[in-house]
Amino acid sequence: MINFNIKISRDWQKFTKKNISLWVKGYIYSHTIDEIIDKFSVINKSEISSYVNSIDGHYALIVNRHDLAFLIVDKIRSTPIFFTKIKNDFYIDYDPKNLVKLMGFDKSINENAKLEISMSGFTVGSKTLFENLHSLKAGEIVILQNNSYEYLHYYQYFGELIKKSFSKHLEELSDVTLKIFKKMLKKIGDRQIVIPLSAGNDSRLVASILKHLGAKNVKCYSYGTPGNFEAKIAKVISEKLDYEWKFIPLTHKSEKKFYKSKDYKDYLDFGETYCSVPYIQSLSTIKYLKDMNWINQDAVFINGNSGDFISGGHVKIKNKDDYQIKDILLRKENILSQLIEKHFSLWAYLKNDNNLKKLKTNLWNEIQKGCGEYQTTTNDHLLYEYSELIDRQSKYVITGQKVFEYYKHEWRLPLWDDEYLFFWQKVPLEFKLKQKLFIEMLKKNNFGNVWGDDFPVNKKTIVPKWIIPLRYICKIPFSFFGMRGKRAWKQFDINFFFYFRDVNHMMDTQNYFNIIKDIFKGPRNHVSWQTKDYLKKIVR
Repeated sequence: MINFNIKISRDWQKFTKKNISLWVKGYIYSHTIDEIIDKFSVINKSEISSYVNSIDGHYALIVNRHDLAFLIVDKIRSTPIFFTKIKNDFYIDYDPKNLVKLMGFDKSINENAKLEISMSGFTVGSKTLFENLHSLKAGEIVILQNNSYEYLHYYQYFGELIKKSFSKHLEELSDVTLKIFKKMLKKIGDRQIVIPLSAGNDSRLVASILKHLGAKNVKCYSYGTPGNFEAKIAKVISEKLDYEWKFIPLTHKSEKKFYKSKDYKDYLDFGETYCSVPYIQSLSTIKYLKDMNWINQDAVFINGNSGDFISGGHVKIKNKDDYQIKDILLRKENILSQLIEKHFSLWAYLKNDNNLKKLKTNLWNEIQKGCGEYQTTTNDHLLYEYSELIDRQSKYVITGQKVFEYYKHEWRLPLWDDEYLFFWQKVPLEFKLKQKLFIEMLKKNNFGNVWGDDFPVNKKTIVPKWIIPLRYICKIPFSFFGMRGKRAWKQFDINFFFYFRDVNHMMDTQNYFNIIKDIFKGPRNHVSWQTKDYLKKIVR
């Protein structure tokens, strides 16, 4: 028996036609609901992967056809779906807490998942914290039938690279970018658009191209410690684009109060997936904007997630020959070490040989499932990017859209559009390193005329000002010990000073003295302590 517990709400809609019940969340550009229902009434297993791959949008689908069910997430898993099996019955829900509360649910903890979350903030693959709670990865379908279930991986951010000149890729990227935003604007219509604007490339692209395309009902906002560089540049950009801009000042007092509020506790409950810690950045800011009545009730939020990742910003090369290594084992180690260094280093003390061995095995198994065996050295970087997409991006970064959903607003992710996925997975490494192609496209097109040298990108400054001389004095002794001193200073800085210079104030979830106490455990950022608190709550 298959049990569906999908509540009809603003987010989820149910449609019934012929022998099909269809639950839908999100937005779809390429197909109507009737077309999808008609197709699923007759579709067979051999056709389903190709058909679902053709659906363009950010959505989740749950299809019930007699004793057969299809669970489908989009190519980036923007809306997770969960299921469990108790005795001979399947239970399906978008809220995993409902499944965990079921009579007879096995609450055994998945120790690998626990380790992965403690080191990164998210799980690897389809795992959740509970052995018997199943999730879907980005680009997956689950078929439930006859007391069994089957995973189909219909899309992988991986494939053959297209060999074109830089200028040809540049021209195509410009065309694709404009196409994506035109398609999105047509769907949104006259509704208000709200943009969280920073000094970075991604949110600036969103704001500037909307201006270029003539969008008028647009507002921008920034937040953080007063005087921070991100907000200063965002203000200048908004003025240049002639878009209304609002700054929300955050202080230790205001954010500590928010992190103790019912709103925050309710959001943590709302954002629970058992696959990652909830994404909390900008949460308080949305509440402040709504309390001011600055946002229309039907406003659509559009942010720049995750232009830096998809355009190659997370691929690193320490040595020029890193991606020309012929030895298979060295290639594998290179990919895995990059993943661990960037995403699985929340606590230095956890990076012991035993934990690293388990982690590398889990990561590599998932990479092989999705991408198969090695092909050529030229696409090794795609193995890295595939892993990051199905894990960190889809489970942590992208589910940050729940911040908007919690306050009952729709969102769009144009830089995660299907067209961008298909384009960027085919771009050679040399054009993706340091976002070479992406940045050149931005400068060449100069949307909104805000891409000149007078609009700096991500310039690092320190606020509050009082902390600058104190950090300088404290840093002096470390300078006598070379690289070892540099590493020690970095850790000292995180534990003693980052609490005060965190302009987004996510460190305010913690007591300052608790942060200091953990200096010898090697924490990395606010997510380090967030994972610690999260696991303490779930794993009793």
